[in-house]
Amino acid sequence: MGTERQELTAGHRASGLLARAGRALSPLAVSALLLAAVPAFAQSDGSYSQETARKVFATGLDNLSSVYIRKVNLGTFATEALKGLATVDPSFSVEQRNGRVHLTVASAGVADFTAPGDDNAGGWADLMARAVGAARTHSYPLNAEAPEKLYQAVFDAGMTSLDKYSRYAGADTARENRASREGFGGIGIRLDNDNGTVIVQSVLPNTPAEKAGLKANDKILRVASRPTNGMELKDVVSLMRGKVGSPLALEVEREGNGQPLRFDIKRALIVPPTVTLTKADDIAEIKITSFNHDTGISLSNILDGLRNGKNGKTSGIVLDLRNNPGGLLDQAVVVSDLFLTSGQIVSTRGRHPDSTQLFNATGRDAAKGLPVVALINGSSASAAEIVAGALQDRGRAVLVGTGSFGKGSVQTVIRMPNDGELTLTWAHFHAPSGYSINRLGVFPVICTSPAVPASQGLAEAISQGNLRSMVDLTQRRAADAFAETGKDELHKVCPYQSGSTSSASVNGVPPADSEMQVAKALLRQPELYQRALKQSVPSLAARQ
Repeated sequence: MGTERQELTAGHRASGLLARAGRALSPLAVSALLLAAVPAFAQSDGSYSQETARKVFATGLDNLSSVYIRKVNLGTFATEALKGLATVDPSFSVEQRNGRVHLTVASAGVADFTAPGDDNAGGWADLMARAVGAARTHSYPLNAEAPEKLYQAVFDAGMTSLDKYSRYAGADTARENRASREGFGGIGIRLDNDNGTVIVQSVLPNTPAEKAGLKANDKILRVASRPTNGMELKDVVSLMRGKVGSPLALEVEREGNGQPLRFDIKRALIVPPTVTLTKADDIAEIKITSFNHDTGISLSNILDGLRNGKNGKTSGIVLDLRNNPGGLLDQAVVVSDLFLTSGQIVSTRGRHPDSTQLFNATGRDAAKGLPVVALINGSSASAAEIVAGALQDRGRAVLVGTGSFGKGSVQTVIRMPNDGELTLTWAHFHAPSGYSINRLGVFPVICTSPAVPASQGLAEAISQGNLRSMVDLTQRRAADAFAETGKDELHKVCPYQSGSTSSASVNGVPPADSEMQVAKALLRQPELYQRALKQSVPSLAARQ
């Protein structure tokens, strides 16, 4: 789960750092002593480049030094990070003592370095690159492993000393992450593997696949002339992706057709859809599954359609943010802004000067004042919590559900020289009324948790004009999210229970969505809706 800023490409910073580091280390301040106790051997593939490794480590350390939410001792981080090599070769160890960094393999010393100053990012980056090179020279397991695996091992070990949202992703994983956030060159289908057969699970609307005539349940026999039989699904997906505008040939078997069908399709930019609309009579159910590059514009188009009567009369909106893990910060701001006329949406605060920001509404309210009920649960996190907190504090929506996840931090994504990504926590965010969402999350004003007796039969009670299970938000807003005192008691106010929203089907009949029922019942009772809305706004609730 993560709220991420738009990518920050840090290569320019790293290159300047390396130039400075190179001048500083010219009469070799970092010395390596290779000892004869462990035999050295030629590297098996020659793929490890000390210069590339130095750039990768320099980018990481430079950003840790300047961007991370709290000050990091780079010497401690680098030493702990190098210990990650032991996950590849358990006989490897590293120790920093008396101003020196010692490496051993199979209990024999293989290298010894002078430790730079704790804040010397360039010096430690150079040491790390030399240390990995020296270790590879004396360790068969390390020598046999691809550099990307070693970067992953090193960063994984170092990041354990930070927070659980900061992480490193190698080049392959980073490309998938970028595809989810920004889109990718493809044709717009979802695939599944049915006992070794690759089938089209669904075709996304307005994509090259739909325009070409591909259909759900089509069997993909060949991709770019390569048979898919026995191929892993991820490899088929990789073949389907490519440069926007480039051609792709598919051979497909379709039920009822005697001969395979051939499709010649041009790839386009595919951004995974995150917003869907379901119309139930005069109530619009809008589900947001995550926040990527197109979430705001997708929601804007849906709201425009509702306003113009494209889908018939609309008297209210249920904004479903349940099980939404988050995504891009700027999209959370855009989504909030689409419902607001004025006021603060969210503020962020961190150590880096650029991390302290205030985001205000621009007066759009594309929903034109339609009443809104937003659904949240314990898996609503990050960007979803920003939207929920903003709409509640600004008196624009009644929150229904349970306490949210409590991921109140913002991550920045740094593009690494090896095409990987370093994701670092750089700020905490705060709801408009000032409280930090960190660890405690956002509380609904109407609780549907099974642990709260008043939530039983709530939809029916509301339909009969009886509003129960109201939560007093005063204590939550006053709580210090960084203090342990009272945290457990607050979590008991409206706790999330896994499976409480959708229990298992009975005799093949899907379970009723109790939270959606409560939301619709509330929208059909304007007087109760207004009462709950007043309870949501800090200044109004205090006067009741």
